[in-house]
Amino acid sequence: MTDDRPPTDQRPSSLPGPAASPAGPSASDGPPIGAVSAIVGTFTQPGRTFEALVRRPQWLLPLLLWVAVVFASVFIATPKIDMERSMREILEKRAARTGQEISDQQIREIAARQTSTGLRSGLVASAGFVVSFLIVGLLFWGGARAFGSEARYPQVLAVWGHANLVNVVGGLLSLPVLASLPDASETQLSIGKAFKSNLGAFLPDTVPAAVGSLATSVDVFTIAALVLLVIGMRKLPALPRGAATAIPLVFWGLYVLAKAGLAAVFLG
Repeated sequence: MTDDRPPTDQRPSSLPGPAASPAGPSASDGPPIGAVSAIVGTFTQPGRTFEALVRRPQWLLPLLLWVAVVFASVFIATPKIDMERSMREILEKRAARTGQEISDQQIREIAARQTSTGLRSGLVASAGFVVSFLIVGLLFWGGARAFGSEARYPQVLAVWGHANLVNVVGGLLSLPVLASLPDASETQLSIGKAFKSNLGAFLPDTVPAAVGSLATSVDVFTIAALVLLVIGMRKLPALPRGAATAIPLVFWGLYVLAKAGLAAVFLG
């Protein structure tokens, strides 16, 4: 017998769908930025530079530049400081506040213990700076995470290190000023006024120590670094803009108040 049913289309059970489109580029697929280009871009195109640094974090070169400037500053400044006169100035301020007298012999002994070479002082200061760099970066990272950011620690270090390149510039500009000072012509308190970048450098020595400390924090390079730091923090993933602004300002404010408090306690 023949089958009288109309023929049916012979189609495969499954038809190929449209070709899948390639996935779009993610934030991590952007072009990397060179270490030197990142330094230049921090000053010329900070927003785009910080975006690139968040995609591909790098922070070693800014840290090395910082360490070099810190070492050079301390190495040059150390022989410019008269340690005995420094100790006398500090201890006399403390004695005036507490009423506790100290003899010349005690001052000379304390100054002798504090005396150090420029090389040794520079190495100690450089090592301390590396530790403080990592700790401050950790604080910023913790603050960002507390506000819901998904930032990784290296991303925050990249932002922190490059934002403070402004202070590297300030340090470089201060080197010839420090080098021009005669040896043993300054004290530990006065040498901070040699480079006129902060308000405290223009105040008389008679102002209270806490006021002088607050004034030294009003520094053109520090303020510029804070501005860059806010720009960089705003590029961290999932961090609200308000928090990106508040975190650097709050930590800076706490540091300034703590520094002023210590000055008030030890120097009056």
